[in-house]
Amino acid sequence: MITKQIKNSNKIMLMAISLLAVLFLATTIFTGCKTTATQEIDTGKASDEANASSSKFNDQELVISGSTTLLEVANAWAEDFMAKFGGSITVNGGGSGEGIKSLIDGTTDLANASRSMKDSEKEGAASKGIDLKEYVVLWDGIAVIVSKNINVSELTFDQLSKIYKGAITNWKDVGGENVGIIVAARETTSGTGEYFLENIVRLGNKESQDEYSDKCLLLQTNADMVAQVGGNENIIGYVGLGYLKEAGDTVNAVKVKKDSSSSAISPGVETVKDRSYPISRELYVYADGNKITELTQAYLDFILSADGQQIGIDAGFVPVK
Repeated sequence: MITKQIKNSNKIMLMAISLLAVLFLATTIFTGCKTTATQEIDTGKASDEANASSSKFNDQELVISGSTTLLEVANAWAEDFMAKFGGSITVNGGGSGEGIKSLIDGTTDLANASRSMKDSEKEGAASKGIDLKEYVVLWDGIAVIVSKNINVSELTFDQLSKIYKGAITNWKDVGGENVGIIVAARETTSGTGEYFLENIVRLGNKESQDEYSDKCLLLQTNADMVAQVGGNENIIGYVGLGYLKEAGDTVNAVKVKKDSSSSAISPGVETVKDRSYPISRELYVYADGNKITELTQAYLDFILSADGQQIGIDAGFVPVK
């Protein structure tokens, strides 16, 4: 009888222990599931916040046109901005003159330009009621380049002017070999082409009517210039500083000096930054102050921010800040 009671007690204890074990396991599983669910909700919240940030301007569009000097860096700006803030940004080339014309005509939101606006363009903008806003976004240098077979290391403004007007036609007249000079320049719709014409060919004389020689090859883009000078012999041309980096060792960059008594300076980021390189210039973005949207203002703020200026540095330009 006593033995039977002990056996029954043992059974009861075993059942109690088993029940406690089941309850403990169930509690552990439930608690684990609860923790996992909380982590999933937090992850989703972070993802939603990231998506909200990157889609802030998804219902807005921005069209930018103009300078081919600024074309590649403007594409990089647009891509980085859209990745961070959303929106739809279209970047077109066509040259500074075309970009400014499009802004005046109302077919673009922003005009990229590698030269400042002409008085006639400012008057045209005013006649359309445009509240013209000018932003200096980067500094650039115009590098004079020659084919690899040309061993001329430096040129003065006067020599460059005479070469581009057709007064000097042989490399021997500027210290090179006895071969003819093939001259390449940018189209007149190009801000780079106009800047070079006014400041080098015309030597800064606003009264001058000098033009590029009628034998001069007129090219549309910096990329065309790099291809022509780098792929042929005896050619002289010029490109924006950012494209000198792209040209690599396919061309020779010539040192430039204002006159025979000046120091010859190589084009580069540091020499443009300290303004010692004599063919340096500001790069611009123009806008109509009456039509600056939230997206437009955010983009302008971005390209002048530390991130935007770093993109400019990476592209071979000099920051304004």
